[in-house]
Amino acid sequence: MRNDIYVVDTCALISYFSEVFEANKSVSEESIQLIDLAFHTNEIKLIFPATVFIELFIKWFKNEEIAARIKSEVYGRIKDRENMQIRTFDRETLENYMRIKNIEENHNFDGHDKQIFAVAMTMDCQLITSDERLMRYNKKQQLIQGILN
Repeated sequence: MRNDIYVVDTCALISYFSEVFEANKSVSEESIQLIDLAFHTNEIKLIFPATVFIELFIKWFKNEEIAARIKSEVYGRIKDRENMQIRTFDRETLENYMRIKNIEENHNFDGHDKQIFAVAMTMDCQLITSDERLMRYNKKQQLIQGILN
């Protein structure tokens, strides 16, 4: 397991930038501090699956003012950091994606959650999320090394 690389999901990114999104924090203070460390040092690397930004676009870009604010205050801070990567959906991630089964009988993951989880599998690192379905799934399947809430 890599202790210097973390995959960040949508709810964790929204929690870190809670003032931009005018949203409550859903991840722990420890996770917020870890993300903040990456914005102020190069000690750790953060991976943002591209689907995180697709989710932001779908759910948060409600008007031009909000879209411009998210682009400058969130995307703008991430895109130029050497220790942060927006990861595309590549072949290895697709293969891991196909390994992910339904979490519980009659409860499917949505495609975004599966993509985010698959990136953590591919990178062999921990995932920062508050998604309880992902936590339960990993507890049962042990496909990634850990989840930070």
